[in-house]
Amino acid sequence: MRLPIGSESAWVKHEKILGQDEIMMTLNKRRISDGDKVDLLKSALEYLDEGFSIMDEDLKLRAWNQQFFTLLDLPQSLAYDGAPFVDFIRFNAGREEYGPGDIEEQVRERTELALRLESHTMERTRPNGTVLEIRGNPVPGIGFITIYKDITEQKKAEEALNEVVDNLENRVRERTSELRETLETLEQREQWLRLVANALPVLIGYVDKKRVYRFCNKMYEEWFGLPIEEVVGTKVEDLFNGELYEGHWYNADTALGGELIAREIPLVIKDGRTIQIAFTYLPHYSENNEVLGYFVLGQDITERKQADAIVRQAQKMEAVGQLTGGIAHDFNNLLTIIIGNLALLEDQDDLGKETESLASDALASARRGAGMVKRLLAFSRERPLKANVYDPKQVVVGMSDLLQRSLGGSIEVEIRFDGENWTILSDPNEFESAVLNMAINSRDAMPDGGKITISVKGHYIGKAVHGPQNIPEGEYVIVSVTDNGSGMTAKVAERAFEPFFTSKKISRGTGLGLSMVYGFTRRSGGHAEINSKLGEGTTVTLYLPRDKSQQEIYEVSAQTKNNIPHGSETILLVEDEPEVRTFTSKILEKLGYGVLQAQDGSEGIAALENNNSIDLVLTDVEMPGGMNGLDLVREVRNRWPETKTLVMSGFPDNALGQEGVEIPEGDLLPKPFEKEDIAIMVRRILDRP
Repeated sequence: MRLPIGSESAWVKHEKILGQDEIMMTLNKRRISDGDKVDLLKSALEYLDEGFSIMDEDLKLRAWNQQFFTLLDLPQSLAYDGAPFVDFIRFNAGREEYGPGDIEEQVRERTELALRLESHTMERTRPNGTVLEIRGNPVPGIGFITIYKDITEQKKAEEALNEVVDNLENRVRERTSELRETLETLEQREQWLRLVANALPVLIGYVDKKRVYRFCNKMYEEWFGLPIEEVVGTKVEDLFNGELYEGHWYNADTALGGELIAREIPLVIKDGRTIQIAFTYLPHYSENNEVLGYFVLGQDITERKQADAIVRQAQKMEAVGQLTGGIAHDFNNLLTIIIGNLALLEDQDDLGKETESLASDALASARRGAGMVKRLLAFSRERPLKANVYDPKQVVVGMSDLLQRSLGGSIEVEIRFDGENWTILSDPNEFESAVLNMAINSRDAMPDGGKITISVKGHYIGKAVHGPQNIPEGEYVIVSVTDNGSGMTAKVAERAFEPFFTSKKISRGTGLGLSMVYGFTRRSGGHAEINSKLGEGTTVTLYLPRDKSQQEIYEVSAQTKNNIPHGSETILLVEDEPEVRTFTSKILEKLGYGVLQAQDGSEGIAALENNNSIDLVLTDVEMPGGMNGLDLVREVRNRWPETKTLVMSGFPDNALGQEGVEIPEGDLLPKPFEKEDIAIMVRRILDRP
């Protein structure tokens, strides 16, 4: 034995409750001796994650496992049969386990409560931060059983797992209640052993070397629908008709060969649910090192898997943020140059029709690229969308040419508008990007060409309509993109909205397209679903709630070129990228401003020291040389308080909320920007009192 559940005297004490003749009759009835059965159960219980203790009606310790002492950090000097309850309470009170206060008063209060032998379920946070779930129930004629479980990690995912935990506690209470009803018919010595085995939400079984079940707990009935009396004494192959789950017979053979084996598998239980199980097969040895059989321990780890999935999802989102943050600054600098110069080209009056169309398309695509970086940052940080009320059908009409050019000549595009013409409240740029992402995803599923149908319709969804799971009843704008491509398997479709998941080749997909579609839809208050069959095509559908706010409808149109504010003040432009510096200077000069240039913070300080007519310092945030843009702003505010400051950044999160330099979000010019953006922002800062 590794560690006793209770001293030998405790076990003998319970045996003496029966008469000697009754004991002998019981021994003759059993196929395994009481001693062996007790040893088997004690060995199995030592492998449990939970701790337990049993106190008799006089509040003396009668049974326990090592996990009880480990979880509560109790001294081994108390690990003996008959250890008084008050000694445990006094030890805990002495180390302020229950908080500050009079030790004897704490001992008295808790002893009085314990003597009531009342059921209780509670959570206790130990001084070291460990959170324990403590469940206690009286057992008539025996005393009180208490189960201790470390739920520290579970509490971290409490919001996602509260419902599951509540169900688990209800199952334990229900099982304990059922056990009370059967205690009168059980042999007294096995009462509390069976109680412990059945109260714990763990499958416990013992199979001898002839593959015959010699013990099982009630979890066999809950998982497999097999009553205990049908399991014990039956061969495994007869019990499960030769089939149980993949790898079972290998596990059994390995355990009977003397090797411990553990694995996690999905298991379909009797109510039709599929749960994740961690099975452990433990060989049982005789004193002569002969394998006598094996224990089967099974734990439902579905909750843990769900918690792990939550953590992994958070890690993926963090990875998105880190990845995007690393490239945002440089990428937005490039887009600033591309967008700005294309916008200047578009302003030319002597462009031919074809050139003007090409420039307009290129500018629109560059703007979408800029929006994509911003949306990726917003997605990873769950930032709110910039919402407007708009007609989604108008957006789809406006992007029809872009769709055809993006999808290629081998793809036929059909656009259908049905139902009511309802408006929605969300970010129109996000919506456009979502439709484009869905269409491109469909295109990739049809490498040899095919047809894509984009449908937008206003429709009322009632309770009888089959929409996405748990979609509330109401009025929705339903946007769907359907293709006749290769389709997806059920497993791929289930994961298609996950960030970074892709079934495409590395060169064809990042795994972010549909995840961004899903993020947009959820933050817009809607729902998304995928219907797909392998070889039959795919339909991605968005359910976006109808807007009834009566707000003014946002018209999706090109930016205005009229009423752009100008000026004549002197601006110091500090930017380390030469191309961005040249482009920005050109715009400011066209707006009428005088411009001085500096490539870093040190040059900017020198320019300020040599020129007292600078009205505004416009600086990038990320710059080399030991002084970034925020350092420069701090220096300007201290030494030249009359000079206004404006910062620009391709990664706005790095510029806002920095310690020592307060930059309101409205005073930050995000890259990439266009002529209209910088003109309005510069004028607003200069005109501010």
